[in-house]
Amino acid sequence: MLLSGMQRLRDVGMDKALLGVDAENPSGATRLYESVGFRKVHTNIFYVKEF
Repeated sequence: MLLSGMQRLRDVGMDKALLGVDAENPSGATRLYESVGFRKVHTNIFYVKEF
């Protein structure tokens, strides 16, 4: 589905795809995205404090 979606974007003239992912996600999502050519360009860090 990922590759199909990327191809459809290319077919309609898009030249870049961006996505956001939780880098701590244990599912291996970052490996999947990197395996099809995505690369990390920015990292966000969020802090939370529960009361």
